[in-house]
Amino acid sequence: MDAQAAISAARLREKVGDTLDVLVDSIDGDVAVSRSTADAPEIDGTVRIVAAPQLVPGMFARVRVSGAGAHDLHAELV
Repeated sequence: MDAQAAISAARLREKVGDTLDVLVDSIDGDVAVSRSTADAPEIDGTVRIVAAPQLVPGMFARVRVSGAGAHDLHAELV
């Protein structure tokens, strides 16, 4: 599991700076939890969008990836 987490983190770091279209699945405090076309719900990681109070579940948004963890991406609205 540790080896796979390191591989996943390295692959996700390559996406930092990319622009993605995502679908907002839910709101968690001040973070919109979303997924890209490459992410299956409840299987793959998520794209977490910070400071996006105007987003609601079901909306599409264009984001720029600003960071990555072992399984999730962090992004900002474009």
